Amino acid sequence: MTAPYDVIIVGGGHNGLIAGAYLGKAGKRVLVVEQASMAGGLSQSDHVIPEAPDHMINTGTAELIHIRASPVMQELDLRSYGWKTVETDPMYAWLNPEGGSIAVFRDPRRTAEDIARYSKADAKAYLEFVDLIDGLMQFASAMGKGDPGVRTAGNYLDLAKVAIRNRALKTKLQLISTAPADQLAAEWFEHPATQALLLGIVAGAGPFDTDGNGIAYALFGLLHRVGVSKAVGGMRMFADALLGAYAASGGDLMLNAEVAEIVIRDGAARGVRLTDGRTLEAGIVIATCDPVTAARLATPDGLDRVTRTRLEYAPAHRANVGPSLINVASSKPFRLKRHERTDGVDLNQAVGLIGTADELRAALVQARRGQVPARPVFSLSPMTNWDPSMAPDGQGVAYIYLPVFPVDVNEGWDAARNPTAQAIIARADEYYEGFDGELGRWFETCPDREARTGLTKGCVTHVDFGAQRTGAKRPAFGLGGPAPLAPGFFLGGAGIHPGGGVSGGPGRLVAKRVLDYLA
Repeated sequence: MTAPYDVIIVGGGHNGLIAGAYLGKAGKRVLVVEQASMAGGLSQSDHVIPEAPDHMINTGTAELIHIRASPVMQELDLRSYGWKTVETDPMYAWLNPEGGSIAVFRDPRRTAEDIARYSKADAKAYLEFVDLIDGLMQFASAMGKGDPGVRTAGNYLDLAKVAIRNRALKTKLQLISTAPADQLAAEWFEHPATQALLLGIVAGAGPFDTDGNGIAYALFGLLHRVGVSKAVGGMRMFADALLGAYAASGGDLMLNAEVAEIVIRDGAARGVRLTDGRTLEAGIVIATCDPVTAARLATPDGLDRVTRTRLEYAPAHRANVGPSLINVASSKPFRLKRHERTDGVDLNQAVGLIGTADELRAALVQARRGQVPARPVFSLSPMTNWDPSMAPDGQGVAYIYLPVFPVDVNEGWDAARNPTAQAIIARADEYYEGFDGELGRWFETCPDREARTGLTKGCVTHVDFGAQRTGAKRPAFGLGGPAPLAPGFFLGGAGIHPGGGVSGGPGRLVAKRVLDYLA
């Protein structure tokens, strides 16, 4: 491997593979280096529970939403590389502890009808809310044309057209981009059940009481516009499809290759040095790791002081709140215990949202203090209800996502791990059958994820979400444009626009930036 590459990509997650595929298709010689034994990053699944070796476990994300609205799937022709998914409708369901529910359907009117069982005023408000979110997405679409770090006359014209179309919503659109999601839920909806539905879905974007993260409600626009896909065979299907597209582009892949240094010498990127001592040459290096890690890996004097400082100060779980995961393998299927409906809608394929509005708010306060929430709040995906192939016949896999959870706990995770897992599973057992057949579990806290993947504080979005860390301001003011951090050195993961979520947007964007730079 003495011949230099055009581009070396640090990190074989979905954005790294997507960037590599675009660059390879453009005729560049590309190498992706990945420290793990499998590519895919957090879009991955494997048999990781020793007591249940035949149960497939998603070790990161479990759904495909954002990429359904992205051109990546079509441009890279992912369907020709084994892409196989199923869709569920309803997609989500808030589960009332007393037995009722609110389901989120593709059709917003059906969702409003469900809300009306709790509050007719909230049902009417929800349809107005969906119109508002549609306006927000129109602005996002106009801003996303081309490179969000570069404003052109065409961009301004598109934004002006959107502003005129949505002039009646101007005040509310300004509010949604500055206010906390919790405040907006309380303003728009009167019933605690409706508030719990909204907060339960947007909690994954970060603390919902933070100014500016009301824009996370754009997720509802995606749900109603494009819906949700579930990867058949676990998220490894998605990783394998990306690997197929990347291989077809002519790119090389090096696994079990940990980068010790991103080499910046004589004012420009020169390649990478691995921990085993090998040096790989390239005129372009893309770091899909988080910004803090990118700063740490860069040659000490390779970045100017301001750039390095802004990277190092990129907030990652600054409030000590981040998502943890529990996957449970069972000898039994997972089925709802008491949420049968009289209208014929089956919620067993929907993602169950567990936690009242007050419990969500209390959990956020407790997590910030380093405490495990007294009443755990989470979503539960009964994976085998839509994909039986993830477990032996008649058995089950449950994916429990804890969005409002402490990164570090006061007593330390060694002491807190087992009682915490027991409390979470005990609450899940209140809603779903199947936990009495547990064969084993896979519990990953944020520190566990940091140790496994190298992500700073285990932050899956790389940089905390909010209006002040979007577009040209992500990961920081002055670093969100198309210019490299140093000549030939680019960021390309969730730390750049549009951020976290499985969209492939960051990988596609950085590929374009690199091609423009080389041109």
